[in-house]
Amino acid sequence: MSPLGRPPVLLDIVEEHFEELDFLWELREGVLFAPDWNLEELAELEERAEAHLDGLRLAEAHAVDIARPALTGEEIFAATAATFVFMETGVPELAAEVIEAFEAAADGARDGIRIGFRHSRIDAIAERLAALARQGEPPVAAAAADVLAFHRNAVPEIRRLLEGEDLGSQVLAYGTLGRLGLLREPDLAAALESESEELRRAALEAAARSGLPGLGTACRRAASRRTTPDAQALAFLGVLGDPADASVLQAALAQPGLADAALRGLGALGRVEAIPSLIALMENPDLALAAGAAFQRITGAEDIEAEKPAPPPADEGTEEEEFADDTPPPDPARAQAYWSEHQAAFDPSGRWQAGQEVSADPLGAAFNALTLEARRDSYLGARARSSSTVPDLELELRALLQLGESGKVST
Repeated sequence: MSPLGRPPVLLDIVEEHFEELDFLWELREGVLFAPDWNLEELAELEERAEAHLDGLRLAEAHAVDIARPALTGEEIFAATAATFVFMETGVPELAAEVIEAFEAAADGARDGIRIGFRHSRIDAIAERLAALARQGEPPVAAAAADVLAFHRNAVPEIRRLLEGEDLGSQVLAYGTLGRLGLLREPDLAAALESESEELRRAALEAAARSGLPGLGTACRRAASRRTTPDAQALAFLGVLGDPADASVLQAALAQPGLADAALRGLGALGRVEAIPSLIALMENPDLALAAGAAFQRITGAEDIEAEKPAPPPADEGTEEEEFADDTPPPDPARAQAYWSEHQAAFDPSGRWQAGQEVSADPLGAAFNALTLEARRDSYLGARARSSSTVPDLELELRALLQLGESGKVST
């Protein structure tokens, strides 16, 4: 093994760098597509994480010693931090040690290593990842294929993983096929019958990335099932961005169990014709927060919240009150005042996200200024409509790389 040095360090400080790197990557993965974060804010978070990784790079062998137990532990993001430490050394033997841990680790650590591999150079382990994707047990094969697809490397045939009983493997396999543009209509149809919301969402995103014909029809069919209407498919109609679906989403507002999804869909659709309904629903205590979020997603309005949180229902006990959501609901009067002042600036024929018109050029000047959630959905809608002309972007790539030196998205 190429020797790493043992420079004089304070081990407590090195351990603190590792713990902070672990914490910041957990935070980073949790806000990747948040409705209240943008790309620049994510980049600032990554810069903080990178500063701690710099400290670990300088600690050399000391950092490796501290990181090693996390590769086979139970904490996801400790394993991510450990993967960065090992892969950043550039030592082939240490990269080999991580790939061995990746194959043998429990699911939590493996998932953390997978995230670390996504954001590391994988030249030294690409062949081994391909072998694992081809021959490994489903959880290992799916994780290996995910890393290869994330880097846009060749991926062995993995369609077998869609049919297994391991949900995590299925979700990753759908994501892989989406990145490769290989999802098929039967694959989507099978996923939309699943009880798992996570799987259905993964399949919808993969279908959008693949530009799958008939995706909108499949969503409408799943959302209108008589006995088990699919809320995920309903909300995804907003992502697809067909103005004709505004009436579908508006009609679903009156259906029990679908109103929240319909509001998410209306926010993603971005049509200002929905604004009066959104303001009216801010009076409904069960739907106020979702209606306010949709209003803000379309308009970019700020400071529409009420002065105080909504009081808990009268029939709630002390324990329920203690854990009640203390987020102030939107104030419909403030929302109406904002809309009365700014309505003239919103072309009713356009599609609006955070006050930006995005229908003409979804990946244009406003793209990086959108919230991470709106940015993702604008991109997926564009891919669904025209995958052959919309570039392949990796939205989970580090924000620092996506912004690039010019501030434009890296492809």
